[in-house]
Amino acid sequence: MRVHPEADLLVLGNSTAAEGFLVNYFNAHAPGHTALNLGIPSGNVLLFDRMTAMAVREGIRPRSIVLMLMQDIFSKREGFNFLRNDVTLLKTVLSASDLPTLATYAEDTREFADLAVPVALRPALFRAELRDFFSHPAARFENSRTVRKYLDDFAKDTPMPEANRPFAICDAGPLDQLPATLERLRKENSPSVPDIERVKVGYDAMKNQPLQVDPVRVERVHRLLQHLTATGAKVYIAEAPYYDPDFAQYPAEYRRTFFAFLVAVAKSLPGVTLLPALEADCSMMTDTLHLNRKGGELFTEYLRRRVL
Repeated sequence: MRVHPEADLLVLGNSTAAEGFLVNYFNAHAPGHTALNLGIPSGNVLLFDRMTAMAVREGIRPRSIVLMLMQDIFSKREGFNFLRNDVTLLKTVLSASDLPTLATYAEDTREFADLAVPVALRPALFRAELRDFFSHPAARFENSRTVRKYLDDFAKDTPMPEANRPFAICDAGPLDQLPATLERLRKENSPSVPDIERVKVGYDAMKNQPLQVDPVRVERVHRLLQHLTATGAKVYIAEAPYYDPDFAQYPAEYRRTFFAFLVAVAKSLPGVTLLPALEADCSMMTDTLHLNRKGGELFTEYLRRRVL
């Protein structure tokens, strides 16, 4: 962020944004504009909020903010607490000053109290790191030196990190036949095995989830959008493209309900625009949720034409 204080477009999201928005491609095709891709894998509303606040504190004044949302943003995920995960991802920067923001996203006072204690007492967030430091101080100092040198070498003309996956999920065949496809390809020693294994892991994690729109999650997105518009930027919501031809990840009824709530949230806030969805075919996806290079270029161009 400090290297690019002139940035006028922020893209927020989880790994679908981190891999799907090609920031160097965008900047090369949008003269006079600079984008920052702030997508972080498994990120959710608290992280998106905090990343924007960090950018503003570094002097960035975005004219536009794109919030990339997956379909399950409005649903609980069995066995996974996104807010706790955000606190973990942000543990190096969170402090007591972040407690009011955390309170706006907590489901109830119990969840807030549970998450507020380690945030207020920051060493509690670093128990594992502290144990490792005292066990291996020389190695930790060397790791720190390496990371600092890596960061210090960044300059204004240094390319930003950008995904470049050529694999297309078309080559995985029917999704409900992935186990048989993998068995066959392993026998053939196919070089595509790692890619299709990755497809299967992601697909297995997403399919047949008990998705249901939860008012608490809808309100969290509403509050996030309020905070984003308070920066003075135009805010755009972009649905993350996905590949789900069998409706195994996002059932038809859930898709309709999700979209209805998304439209309602966007309409309720001045300065927020819901972009039309970009329909992705298998040639654009590297797995069921993430764009490949071809898809990333198409999606990035799609955003460029709509937000500039």
